[in-house]
Amino acid sequence: MEILIEFYHKNILENMTAVLGVQPDIVMFYFDPRFFTHTAVYDTYLACRKYIPHLKLELGVMDSDNYWAMEEKLLRYAKDNGNDHIIIDLSGCNPLSAVAACQSAGRYDLPMVCADLTFSRIICLNDPVRHYGFHSFELSDLIEACGGKVIACADSDYLDKNRDNLLSMAAKVLENSKTWLSVCTYLQKHGGNGRGGHSRHFSGPAEYRGKNKNPVPDTKIMHFLARTQLIQNLTIKNNQIQFDYKDKESAGYLTTYGIWLEFKTYYALKASKKFHDVKNSLKVDWNRNDTQDIIGNEIDVTAMYGCIPVVVSCKMSENATDADAVNELYAVSHRISPGHVIQVLVTWSDIKQKRQGIYMKAKEMGIIVMDKEDIRHGDFPAKLERAICQKRTIIR
Repeated sequence: MEILIEFYHKNILENMTAVLGVQPDIVMFYFDPRFFTHTAVYDTYLACRKYIPHLKLELGVMDSDNYWAMEEKLLRYAKDNGNDHIIIDLSGCNPLSAVAACQSAGRYDLPMVCADLTFSRIICLNDPVRHYGFHSFELSDLIEACGGKVIACADSDYLDKNRDNLLSMAAKVLENSKTWLSVCTYLQKHGGNGRGGHSRHFSGPAEYRGKNKNPVPDTKIMHFLARTQLIQNLTIKNNQIQFDYKDKESAGYLTTYGIWLEFKTYYALKASKKFHDVKNSLKVDWNRNDTQDIIGNEIDVTAMYGCIPVVVSCKMSENATDADAVNELYAVSHRISPGHVIQVLVTWSDIKQKRQGIYMKAKEMGIIVMDKEDIRHGDFPAKLERAICQKRTIIR
């Protein structure tokens, strides 16, 4: 039997990466009950067992400030399981438990490993040439290991199938954001006027606003929507506008102002071979152990870069992004992974020029900022990929 000794700590990502990389038969979790609960440890075990069905769990409590007690427990465990192959993971150790683990490993000639998340690998410290494999997993696994669950996200199959039309619309919206705001507001305002219970049908009066009596909704935008097939059977006559939404998803997207910047970012990450598990509109319940589904956060775009989560917040307003947006991104990112996470703020504003103070604060917090100039770049997907892949800052 192969046993992996783990020291449970707040950076669950390191615990998961080590267990999935080593693939033991038994994981022995030592944890300090002053800081963590049995339930928290068990949630992490369940997330690992999804990929290692035969994995068994053993638990041990310890005082992480008492070196002698920790060393005694480790030595006794190694002695009692002398017929098994024991590996000690140092990834989550505090200094005292690391020394106790090294002493025990030296006494019984046990291999020691450590998770190197920057390069998505497990290093064997006794034998630097040896590397354990990296086991790919999804962001939902990490959220479940934290005691939460993903309630819903956008349908990836639908987004892939309608990629070209949605990307075309995103480009149109971003270059006509003020006009789109009036169109989106109009569609929201008259959205309940469908005939005969046909929820996908839209019917509303044309409106004329401003000194020049500009028509609302903008007819060029409406005809563009028809060409992208997001709406069908468009008729504009006698000051009346009628059409059918292609499907319920189109109806939702066309009445959501900021979704188009999310699509621009989502498809940029999907186009890269560096990322996997790319999701849009991820809704998270942070406590799956209660009896209710409560959305704690909705995250615009997420992905995995190796074993490191990428969390993206998209702000489509042309008004310069404020400190609240930066703080919100930082908070939700560290809820997902307190130790290792890549945070990205994609904003359709000139934050680098108009709000340099906020921009500098974001950089100090380890947040990648992509503003309007970056998004308009001829190869935005490559620019975004490069910014993420070059990120080596680990926030503690």
